Amino acid sequence: MNSRIKNFMDHKGLSSSELADTIGVQRSNVTHVLHGRNKPSFQFISKLLETYPEINAKWLIMGNGTMLEDGSKDQVQPILFEQQQELQAPVEKERIKPLDISAPTVEEKPVNPLAEAVRETSSEKQVERIVVFYTDQTFREYGPSK
Repeated sequence: MNSRIKNFMDHKGLSSSELADTIGVQRSNVTHVLHGRNKPSFQFISKLLETYPEINAKWLIMGNGTMLEDGSKDQVQPILFEQQQELQAPVEKERIKPLDISAPTVEEKPVNPLAEAVRETSSEKQVERIVVFYTDQTFREYGPSK
C-alpha cells in the first residue's frame, strides 16, 4: 500500500510533509508509512480518502482498478429544491411604525453596600476577631476592645 500512496503523491506532486499537513496527521506518521516502518492505520486511510475523494479506495487498499475514480461520481447532483423560488409568493413590504416607548423613570438613591452590610451584621452578630495575612507569611490578629 505504501507504493500506491507514493504513486498518488507523485501524481499530485506532493511531498510527505505536504501530504501530512493536508490530511491532518503528523509528518513522521507519513514518513514511517512510506518507508515501510509502519502500516497505515484506518484513521490515516480514512483521512486520505476524505481529503482526496478522487482516490479509488479499492485501488488504494487492494491494488485493484485505477488510481483515480472515474468522473461519474463527481458529477453534480441536481438540487432538490430548484423550483423553490418559483413557488414562493412575493412578499409585500410594509413600513413598520415606530413605537413610542419610554423607559420608566427609576429613582436612583446612592447605595453604600458596605454601610448596609455593617448595619445588617451589627444588629445580629458580634465580631469575634479579624485576622490580616501578609505576603511575608506573617499575620496579625485583632480582637474587639473590651
